[in-house]
Amino acid sequence: MHPHPYRRLLPLLSAALLASAAAAQIVAVSPADRDGLEGASFTHFPLGRANARMQTLHADVPGGTLLTGHAYRRDAVQVRGLVDGLTSDLQVTLSMSPNLPTQASTTFANNVGGNPVTVLPRTLVAFPATNRPTLDPAAAFELVIPYQVPFLVPPQGGTLCVDVEVFGNQSAAGVDRNLSLYLDAHEHYSDGRAEQPGFRTGTGCKAPGQTSDCYASLTFWRRAAQSDLDVSIRNGVPDGGGGTSMAILTMGLGVDGTPIPWRPDCPFWSSAEIWFWLPGSFDAQGDYDGSLLGLPLLPPGMRLWCQAGSYDVVTGALAASDAATFVTPPPGTLPIPVCRLVNSTNRAAATGTLSYAVPVMGFF
Repeated sequence: MHPHPYRRLLPLLSAALLASAAAAQIVAVSPADRDGLEGASFTHFPLGRANARMQTLHADVPGGTLLTGHAYRRDAVQVRGLVDGLTSDLQVTLSMSPNLPTQASTTFANNVGGNPVTVLPRTLVAFPATNRPTLDPAAAFELVIPYQVPFLVPPQGGTLCVDVEVFGNQSAAGVDRNLSLYLDAHEHYSDGRAEQPGFRTGTGCKAPGQTSDCYASLTFWRRAAQSDLDVSIRNGVPDGGGGTSMAILTMGLGVDGTPIPWRPDCPFWSSAEIWFWLPGSFDAQGDYDGSLLGLPLLPPGMRLWCQAGSYDVVTGALAASDAATFVTPPPGTLPIPVCRLVNSTNRAAATGTLSYAVPVMGFF
């Protein structure tokens, strides 16, 4: 078989598109409340697919905005290390949809507005490798799709439909492979709750008898009348059956880093203005899953630094986890401002799967 004719143009196209991307200035983020916040989830759509179509409907891009491209950013929470780059064979079409995101159709054609504009005719776009950011969210939208034709959102606004068709890709894994790209994404809920995952950083220390460091995963929930915190701790102090190995959580506004005096291998990561004993106890493997319920509603935009740990109240055995940090979110936006429609295996299909878990997108 002969290579796709577009692939022979890759060096020239890559240079032109990357030069355009270097000058990109983000003018709008959608979902808008994720501008300075990590999304609650991640996705491999659309760029991680080899044959796909994805529409995203946005009711939160301001009217009068001139769009010359859009971009995705790396998820900060779910995976550490380098995610390889790739080249994707794409076409992008924009229109003003007749449907609100909450009224989107599962038929692609029904979400396309009158006079759609093919802002990027079928073209190879090169995307760089991305590394885990040092803090959430990623500082830049690194995976950039520059348009060849600009699109003006009407002054009165409306629902922007971004239609991305994926014809194929090329990466270190081969040609036309489905890939795990870990793009930042956010899930919306109809009751207005907001989910904020914790960003893990630093390292914990080993509990007596464990071979691996203690670590913790945290998820913060802002609800209508209270805040909750889900806590999962691994490699803590195993419980011997008496329920004496207890879970601890500290929360503060800053980072400490001072070693615990009697365990110099265990740093205090949180400034720890507040301490909590968590309900329940560890199991025999040193694992804990629980929730801290009924916290007050905290103002949006607070950067909190947390650390979990385990302590046996009889033996005095101790382990402290790595650090987990997050920014307190505002309430979830209602009505839900963004949705996605995806067919992940057939770009020519008439229908797809509708979801309110959407990639966080920056428009420029």
